[in-house]
Amino acid sequence: MRLWWYVADYLSHARAARAYHEAARGAGLCLVEDPALADLCVLHEDPVFWPTLFARFPLLRERPRVGYAVWEAQTLSPAHAPHLPLVDAVWTASHFSAHGLRQGHPWVEVLPHVVQALSPSPEAVAWVKKRVGEAPYFLVVTDSINPRKNLPAVLRAFARVRHGLQGARLVVKHYRQAVDLGGLPQVVSIPEEVSDGQMAALMTGAVAVVSAHRAEAWGLVLSEAMALGVPVVATGWSGNLEFMDAGNALLLPYALVPVGQSMATMLPHFTPEMRWAEVDEAALGRALVRLVRFGADPLMLQRARAVAERFSPAHVGARLRQLAEAVFHRYGRGKDRAIP
Repeated sequence: MRLWWYVADYLSHARAARAYHEAARGAGLCLVEDPALADLCVLHEDPVFWPTLFARFPLLRERPRVGYAVWEAQTLSPAHAPHLPLVDAVWTASHFSAHGLRQGHPWVEVLPHVVQALSPSPEAVAWVKKRVGEAPYFLVVTDSINPRKNLPAVLRAFARVRHGLQGARLVVKHYRQAVDLGGLPQVVSIPEEVSDGQMAALMTGAVAVVSAHRAEAWGLVLSEAMALGVPVVATGWSGNLEFMDAGNALLLPYALVPVGQSMATMLPHFTPEMRWAEVDEAALGRALVRLVRFGADPLMLQRARAVAERFSPAHVGARLRQLAEAVFHRYGRGKDRAIP
């Protein structure tokens, strides 16, 4: 089977798609560069941009087509709903994401992300020591201006307990757009781009990777850190539960609250009455102190590493092939087909 896989340039979409491409080839599927050559077309892009892709590639209407999308709320976005019927099926990373997308499409399948542990080179490890220093540190990798990522909660929790962390620091790796952290005590800001190897080195050198997210469709950084055997402290809600549980990570309690106007103004996909998680900041602070004083449970880290096998290229590739064949079997010969 030949796949044409359109990839958005958004960072997480592009990284996930590269791993899917590798998994597809490993499963015996062929990636082609022209939809005219494809048996199945995959649109790995936010649904609001799908009409633009149909205008750019009119042949899509004549091919079996899948939309790959993610969604970070229990209620489907009104911005997404009108566009989901453009595709024959929707694939998404987690059951949490699927729950929302099924409100706008009858055929939504879970295709989990590939999780791989990238070993950092000695040069990357040396870069971390030079950039961050020798003191122990916690790592946050975040879109710093996005309320959904909730960086302020980590900063507040860290500030409250920093005197009990035996000199440990908080390293904030920003992506998309950095924010000025104003010289906060024991906080190191990394606004510049880093390589995959440098990111792996940042993770492996950390006491833990921390996320106070309000919602995730998956959480690539969290799954990659776990595959490396790095402790992960994260909100116990949303798509990260596809691979996280109380046995392989430190899940934080939370309360479900309205999204509110800030996120709805920044990204109209969200509406103020939607709900997401507000992490327990006191519990986050206690988790940081406990990790510094006592270290991580070796059994927890062993279980964390197992996500790399569970979501390996081979396993995800087999799932991808199964889903692709199902769509082609139903729509590849024009049967049961409704074209918007």
